[in-house]
Amino acid sequence: MKQIGICIGATRPNRVNFITDEPVRVGQFVCLTYEESSGESKTVLGMIHRLERSNPYLPDDIRAPEAAESIKKFSINENYIRGEISILGEILDNGDEVFLQMPRTPPLPAAEVLEAPPDLLKKVFGAKSEKFVRIGRLLSEKEDIPVYVDIEQIVLRHLAILAVTGAGKSNTVSVLLKNIINLGGTVAVFDFHGEYVKSKLTKNGKNAVNLIPPLINPVMLKPKEFASLIGIKQNAYVQFRYFRIAFEYLMEQLKEERGDNWQNYIDTSEFLSRLKSTIEDISDPETEIGSKIKGKVREESLFEVLNKLEDLELELGHIIKLGVPPLIEKIKPGMVNVFDFSELDEDVADAIASNILRWSLEERKKAVRKGSSKLPFPLLIVIEEAHILAGEKRNTESKYYISRIAREGRKFGLGLAVVTQRPKGLDKEILSQMNNMIILKLVEPEDQKHVQRASESLSQELMDYLPGLNPGEGIIIGNMTRIPLLVKIDRAEEKIEGNDINVVKEWKKFEKDRDYYIEDPLKELENL
Repeated sequence: MKQIGICIGATRPNRVNFITDEPVRVGQFVCLTYEESSGESKTVLGMIHRLERSNPYLPDDIRAPEAAESIKKFSINENYIRGEISILGEILDNGDEVFLQMPRTPPLPAAEVLEAPPDLLKKVFGAKSEKFVRIGRLLSEKEDIPVYVDIEQIVLRHLAILAVTGAGKSNTVSVLLKNIINLGGTVAVFDFHGEYVKSKLTKNGKNAVNLIPPLINPVMLKPKEFASLIGIKQNAYVQFRYFRIAFEYLMEQLKEERGDNWQNYIDTSEFLSRLKSTIEDISDPETEIGSKIKGKVREESLFEVLNKLEDLELELGHIIKLGVPPLIEKIKPGMVNVFDFSELDEDVADAIASNILRWSLEERKKAVRKGSSKLPFPLLIVIEEAHILAGEKRNTESKYYISRIAREGRKFGLGLAVVTQRPKGLDKEILSQMNNMIILKLVEPEDQKHVQRASESLSQELMDYLPGLNPGEGIIIGNMTRIPLLVKIDRAEEKIEGNDINVVKEWKKFEKDRDYYIEDPLKELENL
């Protein structure tokens, strides 16, 4: 190992200062070697996280540029680099694998600082078993040192992928999904922009994307989910009460009339018509359902519910269908299952997403506890635009179930991966439950603070890197890797494409077809 510096000043078990005249890099891995008084040799792995270059003859208080220029000529060889190394652990090498153990005593002052050999780094960050997959390479190393992450820990401890637009979120998700399906894993994606609909992810040369249209059986929804679907807000308590009473009453009536299989004898249009009639009957105290209402009926709230049901038929009639099985049953194992929310507004998407999340948690509990389930395999749910469903200032049905899965999912093999370009808009309690994070470029200070508050592993030193990261570069922290890392994410061969439009290309399409030219705009205006 090549010596590149030496420790100076007082040392601490987790941090040391050093000086060097070598061109070292922030994020570079180094080894500290020293011998204790007992004669025991120690080797410690560290990462350079702060650097500054100084010249003892050029103090901060120098005033004249001419003086600085003249000093520079005779002191050019006196420049030196001073920095700080974060101690990652004492190296315990058994030949096949390397373990890191946090030292209980500080390194010896004047310990040698050496370049970390590539073979050592490959052992530390390489694959330990089949559950480890390659995500990229170490950003600050000259050689290609691959970085592997533990997919099992992503599913069991959840993941957040955070970045500004254009920083490489889609590419990062693509790399992860490709690795998961190659392992035989199953993923469900909530796609708000139709990016996954066009994706070409494959396994063994065959398509691995299962597109699931959001066809909803209203009977499979809870009253709150159905109410959200038709646009009844959570604070519209009277509207929801009337809707719930009518919905539950109608369900009982249909079972009495046709039995448990009543859906075989009625179509969607008739069901919605019966539901509207039942709601109308609430205003009549002579009807059975009307007699159950205590106090005066608020006609305006009742009419509002009826209007929303009529709007549902007009705007969402194509996704409402009686008799279709729960969406959870359409998830295929070993594939990326895409729920296309791109043509739905936020309230409708919330109703459908919360239904999928609820069923997923219930069925995974059954799979673990009883063995019989509609979801007999572990599942990772990727939530794009997560701030929509789990916003900091917005209560949604989905947010409730996302929070539950974040707390309980690891016991049942149900994981979450939340993806957003607006971290500050994401609920901080949910974000704090994401024990793994891939943080690409973040410029907005509030986004950075929000993420740092949610993650104990994200130090200020790592935070300082975020604004200057290039596309595809990121910080990886959490259970999926041993230590926080600066990584260059691999480029996905089968990439999920963003929906950015080539504006200039689109303009040029119409320019060549244009057969007019306005010579005098003012005269043209007068002719109008």
